[in-house]
Amino acid sequence: MDRDTKLVHCIKVRQPEFEFDFDIPKYWFYNNPVITHNFNGYNLLFPEFERFFIRSVAYFKTQIQDEKLLEQIKAFSGQESLHAQAHESYFKVLEHQGYKINRFLTYYKRYALMIENMATPKLRIALTAAAEHYTATIADIVLTNPALLKNMHPTMKKLIIWHSAEEVEHRTVAFDVMKTIGVNYPTRLLAFFMTSLDMLLWSTLSSLMLLRQDKISLLKSIQYKRQFSKQFASVKKQLRQSLLAYLKRDFHPGKIKHLQLAHEQLKEVGIHD
Repeated sequence: MDRDTKLVHCIKVRQPEFEFDFDIPKYWFYNNPVITHNFNGYNLLFPEFERFFIRSVAYFKTQIQDEKLLEQIKAFSGQESLHAQAHESYFKVLEHQGYKINRFLTYYKRYALMIENMATPKLRIALTAAAEHYTATIADIVLTNPALLKNMHPTMKKLIIWHSAEEVEHRTVAFDVMKTIGVNYPTRLLAFFMTSLDMLLWSTLSSLMLLRQDKISLLKSIQYKRQFSKQFASVKKQLRQSLLAYLKRDFHPGKIKHLQLAHEQLKEVGIHD
């Protein structure tokens, strides 16, 4: 195991302060409403995601004897809890900007609870591991493409880098719990495809909900999307390759190395261990 893979096991619970002031621009991501609302849409989902992850992992604590993994679970839960709180705090900015989000949140919470109640514990941890692969993949893209965060409002940049860095830091935890309790490969694949459909559906609905309130047409939305895609053409390929790697039988998230870069970018936005 190389040095960077070992560092993945060092998970620290940080408590940075975020000033979600009302001076954050409405379209803070490259002045592009579609890409901004893609993030805003995910932001609406994150608190429920994070709390589901915590419960799914914590369920198996009594079945795990590995002290190191138990320590990681504790730190993982601490990080995810703070992520949920921070993203929820951002809701007030969206509401101040005039967006009506409570109805959407009510529907999503009902859906998320239904899935959680229907799924077995093993499927829930497999869903968590798959979702963590998605979040870690997005984190990799953010950290390795600094131009994405160029000219961004400092609070939003700090939020994204902090969340991304900690996703990289704890990217192995849910997967290692899943492997430890004996989730088989077919269940892992099923969970990945369920997670893919879930994220595609709800991130699309949330983005469209916000764009509709801005009265931005479908044609105009497509133009904004193409504009961004041309500017960052390599991102789509990076996303596809990283996500599909999860389908390999011998996949393990610890094989991917961006931890040192994550720690460097944390320092750049004033977050220190």
